[in-house]
Amino acid sequence: MLACALVLLGCQGKVRGHPSDDAKRPDQHTRRDLDLSADQEALLAELAARADAQPDNFEALAQSGLAHMNFTLAGVLRLRDRAEQDLEAAFALNPNDAELNRSLGRFYNLRAVAGDDSKAQMQVRVYAALLGDADPRTMDDASFVAYSFYMLGRILSEKTNGNKLAALRKVGQLEAQLAARVQAQPDNIELRALAGNFAFFFAGNIPLERERRVLEAVAYFEVLRARWSELRAGAKDPTHCPNTWENFMFELAEGYMVLERQSEARELYAELAVIHEPRTRAKELIAHVASERLRNFDAYVGEMRLMPPWPSDVSNCVVCHAWSSDVGLESLYAVEEIRLSDVPSQAQYQPVASLPGPPVGKPSVIAGRERLPGDVASLIEGNCAPCHFTRADVTQLLDLSDAKEIERNAARIDARVGAGEMPPKRGLEPDERAVIRAWAVGLEPNTLQE
Repeated sequence: MLACALVLLGCQGKVRGHPSDDAKRPDQHTRRDLDLSADQEALLAELAARADAQPDNFEALAQSGLAHMNFTLAGVLRLRDRAEQDLEAAFALNPNDAELNRSLGRFYNLRAVAGDDSKAQMQVRVYAALLGDADPRTMDDASFVAYSFYMLGRILSEKTNGNKLAALRKVGQLEAQLAARVQAQPDNIELRALAGNFAFFFAGNIPLERERRVLEAVAYFEVLRARWSELRAGAKDPTHCPNTWENFMFELAEGYMVLERQSEARELYAELAVIHEPRTRAKELIAHVASERLRNFDAYVGEMRLMPPWPSDVSNCVVCHAWSSDVGLESLYAVEEIRLSDVPSQAQYQPVASLPGPPVGKPSVIAGRERLPGDVASLIEGNCAPCHFTRADVTQLLDLSDAKEIERNAARIDARVGAGEMPPKRGLEPDERAVIRAWAVGLEPNTLQE
């Protein structure tokens, strides 16, 4: 059968001439790591040495792995292999630590989104340990996101083993599950973003039904654009996620071009060519590429080599959160050659250590997360972690890094959130406050005393 001869996913499945096929492009022009300070280098060296000296110490391995992971995700991609090494060693010692499994599973997405199948089987093992036998139809949102990447790992594993038809069947299964979940939750904007990203990814990596997948991705993202204000506050926070809008809208603009919807594409590229505050390196690069698209507009109309939308390599996991980090250009298809040095930076600088989120060695995932409804856990992790997981002066007052403590303080959390006092200065959206209120009111009295 024809499908048996197709190479599914990875560079071979991309449209002929996609830049990721060109191994001759000089790396220094297309990728640069963020620099670390001497103190940061010393800290990582100390953690790595401790892990090396204590190969049977789960805590030492996890701390080193999570530290290297956090810096990798901040834009120091050369640390990825060390992060994986230590996290995998910790997983081997204790495959039942949900916090570590969630972090390692997410981290493997750096490879998965680039079609790199070298860790696909490990990704499947880690997510399987995290999810157990749960039915995806009844999973909360956070678990379903994990499940979707578990399925991507299975797809890549089948491809690695030469089972192309099985891989295609799993692609169809995941697409159907995403569509069904969107239909069941039409107001879940983040779910549409997830489904749209998978549709764009598959459009660029599977040489079948490309246009159909681009159509679906654009439809998902158009709703995302129209209802942007309904996106969870933490996902568009200008401090923690300063580039989310630019990242998603650039993908949508590329989709418009493939579908030859020229007026919509031109309008969106023009919006993206203007850099809005806070000024970040990612916004500068996206604006530069958007301007290049406008200069060479006719050359891109109907061009499938725009799929999957840049950045489709490991930078995809960095771009939303990055301030000073370059966004790699390896996967960028462009008529004009674009180098990182072509785009001088005036971005606001944030050293890696001060980036929002967990401190070195501690991810912003609630311990005992499974005790909480998924939407409640996601709201707390996305909005409360920078202070109530990490800052000693705040966690002494209220530590929200543990599910039992969260349940004990449900009434207090509800009162502060309901009054608009938390998170400071911005509060939660009304629908998010309603989620917290419904959860707090619905808790059994004995839960509060447990």
